[in-house]
Amino acid sequence: MRVLALSLFLWLIASLTWALYLRDFTVAPYQDYLLLYAYVEDLPQADLKKAVRHGLGLSFTYEVEIKRLRRFLRDESLLSQEIVRTVYYDPVKNLYFVHTVGSAAAPYRATTFRQALTLATSLEGVPLLPLNRFEPGKRYRVSIRVRIRKFTRVSFPQKLLRVLLFRGETLESSWQSLVFTP
Repeated sequence: MRVLALSLFLWLIASLTWALYLRDFTVAPYQDYLLLYAYVEDLPQADLKKAVRHGLGLSFTYEVEIKRLRRFLRDESLLSQEIVRTVYYDPVKNLYFVHTVGSAAAPYRATTFRQALTLATSLEGVPLLPLNRFEPGKRYRVSIRVRIRKFTRVSFPQKLLRVLLFRGETLESSWQSLVFTP
């Protein structure tokens, strides 16, 4: 009986976690910059859509690090950056908005939740560093992970929203790394 109860408890805990995955993660030089490409997979779209339709916003935080690999010394950090995209819904206009925090551009408008998620979960050609910051022949590592957090724009009771609308507050992926030589 204890084994059954323990296995049921572990199954419930495992069902509350969600593992995100970054696919097609790569970097490429273009003109004078190193560009980043990555796409988030395995999203719980039904839960996220339900949360957004109930007035919550979604924050996609991409943490990017670039380090120069050194053999006997600690790796030298060249870049530690966060790219934040937010998704929110306007029920009056029946539109989803995707905004890159810190960008001067107006938020992108999407008519469907799938379009909004595609805009928020794809990093296509994001400039990271100028190529003159890299020494030829040296090895570098770029690492990335994503965290998805739900937030309120109005002051609803957080505990009530957390229990009723979604499982867990933050979804995140593990760090993924890529070693390259410019």
